[in-house]
Amino acid sequence: MQRLNTLWQAVNAASTVAELARQSQTFHFGVSQPITFYLRAENAEVRVTRWMQPKIEVAVQLQAAFGWRMETDQDEAGVYMVAKRRALVGGFSSATFNILVPHNTYLMLNLTDGRLVLEHVEGSLHIPPPDADKNIQISSK
Repeated sequence: MQRLNTLWQAVNAASTVAELARQSQTFHFGVSQPITFYLRAENAEVRVTRWMQPKIEVAVQLQAAFGWRMETDQDEAGVYMVAKRRALVGGFSSATFNILVPHNTYLMLNLTDGRLVLEHVEGSLHIPPPDADKNIQISSK
């Protein structure tokens, strides 16, 4: 029974450390016209959903948050977000981006070693092979 209690304490301590290393943030950007959303990220899972709200909302969950540098900006042409892993400790980091954008938003996603889920997509999606131009193009019907 003593070993089981010790094991249980170790599992609880490990989950507490994992929770401390995780950081969640939500960013809100009000938009009133068609706009571009630009994201540059590496080693990230990105989920984009279109909605009817006149704002862009980005919920970010960083694993090993100390390994990330993140910047955001907005002007009349777009909303910009860059998430870069730090050189030494960033190798242990990952991120999840849940992005909600208005239907009339143009997406520019620059991902390195990323995973992408697009919800409510209309149009065609062009993805070149990895050794060709790394741009993904989405065009409307």
